[in-house]
Amino acid sequence: MKEFTPRRRAAGRLVAALAGVLMASAAMPASLGWMKGDAASFFTDRDWQILEETLTATLDTAADGESREWSNDKSGAGGKMTPLATETRGEVTCRRVRIENVAKGASGSYRYLFCRRGDGAWGIGQPK
Repeated sequence: MKEFTPRRRAAGRLVAALAGVLMASAAMPASLGWMKGDAASFFTDRDWQILEETLTATLDTAADGESREWSNDKSGAGGKMTPLATETRGEVTCRRVRIENVAKGASGSYRYLFCRRGDGAWGIGQPK
């Protein structure tokens, strides 16, 4: 059985909070191996918490094209999120968002499609 460290639990919480819906959730990686060498692979638990809080606020309130930044002075990690487009699919609101992160000299930039689930939480598709 795999041991879950606080860092792995925090990453798992983010993925679980964002992952379980609409777009290809079955295709989501079981681990965060796709981020190896990416800035997010260096995130602390607090980095994940700040990122998740900022992402939720961005999805809920930022206009398309309006960037929101996050940072953790203790770890030096940070990033920026920019909603690129909002669309309605039936009764479901979806937002395409570019997420850029930096940590320990590494950086990463991905585009995701987030859609609001029936319970009001946001779910994620694959990086584009």
